[in-house]
Amino acid sequence: MIGFVEGGGGVRFGVLGPLEVTDGDRRLKLGGPKQQKVLAALLLAHGHVVPIETLIDVVWEAEPPASAEKQIRNAVSNLRSALAGNAHVIESTAAGYSLAAAVRLDMIDFTDRLDRARELRKMSGNTEAVNEFRAALSLWRGAVLVGLDCPGLIPQITGLHEQRLAAYEECVELELELGRHRQLTDELTRWAEEHPLRERLAGLLMLAWHRSGSRAQALVAYQRIESALGEQLGIEPGTDLKRLREYVTDAALLPAPERWTPRNDLPRDISYFTGRQLALERLLSASTTPAGTITVISAIDGMAGVGKTTLAVHAAHRLAGKFPDAQLFVDLNAHTPGGAPMSPSTALEKLLRALGLGTEVIPPEVEDRSALWRAQLARRRVLVVLDNASDTTQITPLLPGSPHSMALVTSRQRLTNLDANLISLDVMPLADARDLFEKVVGDDRPFTEPDATEEVLRLCGFLPLAIQIAGARLRHRTAWTTSYLAARLRDDHRRLEELETDDLSVATAFSLSYEQLPSDEKLAFRLAALAPGADIEPHAAAALIECTPEEAERKLENLVDAHLLQQQTPSRYRFHDLIRAHASKLSASVDSEADRRAALTRLFDFYLSTASKAMDSVAPTDWPHRPRLSERAAVTADVSNYDRALGWLNAECSNLVTMSEFTVSHGWPTHASLLSSTVWRYFHICGNHDEALAVHTNALVAASALGNALFEADALASRGYINWFLGHYQRALTDCRAAVRIAADRGDRSLEGRALHALGLVHTRLGSNDEAREVLQRTLAAGRETGDQDLEGYALRGLGEIYFNLGRHEDAITSYEEAVSVARRAGNDTIEGYALRALGEICSDMNQHRKALEHCVRALELARRIRNRNIENRALRTLGEIHRRVGEPEMSCQRYEEALHLAKETGNRYEEARAHEGVGDARLEAGDARSAIVHWQQALELYDQLGVPESDRVRDRLDARHSHVR
Repeated sequence: MIGFVEGGGGVRFGVLGPLEVTDGDRRLKLGGPKQQKVLAALLLAHGHVVPIETLIDVVWEAEPPASAEKQIRNAVSNLRSALAGNAHVIESTAAGYSLAAAVRLDMIDFTDRLDRARELRKMSGNTEAVNEFRAALSLWRGAVLVGLDCPGLIPQITGLHEQRLAAYEECVELELELGRHRQLTDELTRWAEEHPLRERLAGLLMLAWHRSGSRAQALVAYQRIESALGEQLGIEPGTDLKRLREYVTDAALLPAPERWTPRNDLPRDISYFTGRQLALERLLSASTTPAGTITVISAIDGMAGVGKTTLAVHAAHRLAGKFPDAQLFVDLNAHTPGGAPMSPSTALEKLLRALGLGTEVIPPEVEDRSALWRAQLARRRVLVVLDNASDTTQITPLLPGSPHSMALVTSRQRLTNLDANLISLDVMPLADARDLFEKVVGDDRPFTEPDATEEVLRLCGFLPLAIQIAGARLRHRTAWTTSYLAARLRDDHRRLEELETDDLSVATAFSLSYEQLPSDEKLAFRLAALAPGADIEPHAAAALIECTPEEAERKLENLVDAHLLQQQTPSRYRFHDLIRAHASKLSASVDSEADRRAALTRLFDFYLSTASKAMDSVAPTDWPHRPRLSERAAVTADVSNYDRALGWLNAECSNLVTMSEFTVSHGWPTHASLLSSTVWRYFHICGNHDEALAVHTNALVAASALGNALFEADALASRGYINWFLGHYQRALTDCRAAVRIAADRGDRSLEGRALHALGLVHTRLGSNDEAREVLQRTLAAGRETGDQDLEGYALRGLGEIYFNLGRHEDAITSYEEAVSVARRAGNDTIEGYALRALGEICSDMNQHRKALEHCVRALELARRIRNRNIENRALRTLGEIHRRVGEPEMSCQRYEEALHLAKETGNRYEEARAHEGVGDARLEAGDARSAIVHWQQALELYDQLGVPESDRVRDRLDARHSHVR
C-alpha cells in the first residue's frame, strides 16, 4: 500500500492522510474516535513515551470524566486486541505508553527519505535528490489525520505539514536548477493557491514563470500574494520577494541555474535572415497538430546554397520556447567530401548522448537504439534538426514518435516517401534577394544604384549563399561601388563559369568570398578543408598550416566572419559541405601534392603526439605498451593533467576515428597502426567500444598493407581486449590467439606477453581454469624475461584469480601478495588496487573479515584516487559480500547497488551481472525474497548472454527458491 515502509513487524501505520492500520492487504478496524485519537497521539510521538495525562487531554477537549484514566487504559487494551498478533507494538511504561521502535510508519519513512534527499543534494546529486524528494512527497495521501478531529494534536500536525511544504519547496528549487521551469508552473500554481500566504512558494512560482519567458504571469503571481498578505495580515511581502519582483519588472536576467540546463545544440541564428516568410509560417504553424496526437515532421529540400539549413535553424530558434527540454542539431553528412553519410546507428548514439545517456545504456543494434530514442522523447518536448540528410532510410530511425516533439529535416533530395510537411525551397524572389543584399552590405550603396543592385542579384542567380558572399565582399571593399561589383560579375572572366550551372553556382559565390582573404588566410582556408574530421580546433589547424595556435585561431575567426567557416561551439570550426568541396578543389589547383600531403602528415602527427601525451596523463602505467610519439609534432594541445587529457580525447574522439578511417585508405597506414597502439586504453576507460573496434580493425587493415606482423599482433591484442570487455568471448579468443602466435613467431616477448594476458583474461572469464593458468604462467615468464614489472604484476594477479577459482586459497594469497609487492616496486597503483581487492575477497572467503575489509577499503581508496572505475566497481562488489557475510544486509545492499551503478555506467556486463547477483543475496538476507529473485533473474539473463559458468550457480539458486515456494 502506498505510504508505508517495508520492514519491521507485519502491521503498518499511516498518518499522512486518514489514519490507517493495515496487516498485509487487510485494513484493521480501530474502533471509535477515542481509540483512534489514542493511537494517533502515540504515532505522532513515535520514539517517545506519551504520559496518560497527555492522552487524556487529546481525547477530551473539555473537562475529562473521573474515569478518564481507566478509559484510556481500556482504549489501549482494545487497540492491542485490534492489532492481534502485533499487540506488542504498543509498549507500556510506568509513565505511560509508546510505540515500538521498529514500527512501520509512513511518517518515519517520509523523514528518512527527506534526510536521504538532503544528503544527496550535499553531494551534488541533484537528479537523485529530486527523485528522493518526490518519493517522500508521494507518501502523503492527504492532510495529516484528515477526518479525525484532534485539537490536542494540532502542534504536531502543523509541524508535519510544515515539513511537507519545506520539502516541496526544496524539491522545486532543485528542479528549477535542472531547468524544468515550464513543467513546474501548473503544479506550483496549485500549491500557491492552496497556501496563499507562503512567500517562498510564490517566489518559486515567479521564478518558474520568468525563466519560462512569461514575465506577465510572474508579476500576476506577485500581485496575488501581495494582495493576500495585505488583506489577511496587513503586511507587505518580504525583501527577497520584492527584489525578485524588481528583477522581473526590469526584465533583468536572473542568476542562471548553477547546474544542468536544457541542452541547445543549435548553430547561431544569422542577424540578417530575410524572406522565406511563407515557408517559415508553414514551419511555425505546423509545430503543433490540432489534436496533438501525431509527431510533427517538416522536411526542407532544395538545391545547394538555397538556404535550407539557414531556414531550419532560424525556425528552430523561433520554436525553441515550445520545446524547452532540448533543441538538438545533427549534421547527417550526406554530402561530406571524402566521407560516407552518417549511419542511423551513429546518429542515434549522438542524439542519445545529447540527452545525457551514457554509452553503457545505449544498445548496439539500430532498431533498439531507435526504440530507446523514442522512449526518451515520450515525456519530453524536444526539437531536433536533422541536417543534410541523404534519404528517407537514413532519417526514419531518428524521427521522434511522440506528439510532444518535432523534427526539422533538410536534404538536397525531396523526401517524397516521408510522411511530413514537405517544403521545397527555390531561389529568392527579387524583393527578398534585394533585402538580403542590402542587409549584408550594411550601407547605402545598394540604394544609390538600384539597377546595378538588381543586376548583381541576377548574376548571382538569386541564390541566397551567392548573394550573401557578394554582399560581404562589397561591405569589406569600401572603395567599390555596386556598379563595379556588377561589372566584375558581368565579365565572364571575372564571374566564374560555375554560375552557369546549378552545381557550380555556389562555387562561384565561394570564390568571390575567397578573393577577399589575405594570402595567409587563403592558405588556412585551403588546408583546413583537407582535414578529414567533422570539425577542427586551433591546435590542429596550427599543425596543418604551420603557425602558432593563436595565429590559427585568428585566421579561423576571420574565416567565420567571411562566412567560409561555421562555429558551432567555441574554438571548434567546421565547413559547410559545399564550401569544403570548393576549398578542396582550390587546394588541388593551388597547392602541390607534396605540400598537401605534408600538411596532412603534420595534422596526423599532431593527433598522434597529443594522443600519446594525453594517454601518459590518463593511463601512465601503460606507457611501455605504447609507441613513444610525444615529440612527433611541433605543436600539441595542453593535456598535462588527467582532466585536460581526458577532455581532449573526448572532444577529438570522432576526429580520431575519422583519421583512422582516412589514413588507412589514403596512404598513411603507419599512422592508422600507431593510433590504435596509442589510444586503446582510452577507449576501455570511457566505454567507447564501437569506436575502439573501428580503430583496431582499421589498424589491422593498415598492418596488412604495411606487411608489418607486429602491428597486426598489437591491433589484434587490443581488439581482443575490447571483445573480452564486451563479452564477445569467442571473437576475443580468436583475436588473442592470433596475436600470441604472431608475436611469438616474431620474437617480440613484450607484445606476446600483453597478448597472452588478454588471452588469459578470456579463459578465466569462460571458466577454463587450466588453460587460463597455463597462459598466465607464460605471461608471467614473459614479464620477468623482459623486465616488464607491469606485465609481471598483471600475470600474478590473474594467476591468483585462477587459484582462487580452484579453491587453492594459499596459492592465491601468495600470488596476490607477490602482485602487490611487484606493483609497489613499479609504482603501479592499478595492479596494487586489483590485487588488494582480490586479497579482500579471498580473506572474506576464509572468514577473515576484518583483514578482508582492510584490503578492500585500501583498494577502493586507490581506485578513487587514480580514477579507475573497474577496480572501484570490483572493490564495492567485494565489500558488499563482506558486509553480507558479517550480518549487515543493508550495508551489503548499499555497496552492491553502488557497484551495479558503476557497472552499468562503464558498460561492463559481467560486473553488472555479479552486482545483480550480490544485491539478490543481500536482499534475501534482509528478508526480501521477492526482490532477491528479481535481481537473480537479471543476473542470470546477463550470464546467459555472456556464456559464462556463473549462470549455473544462479539458475540453481532460482530453482531452489521456486521449489521452496511450491
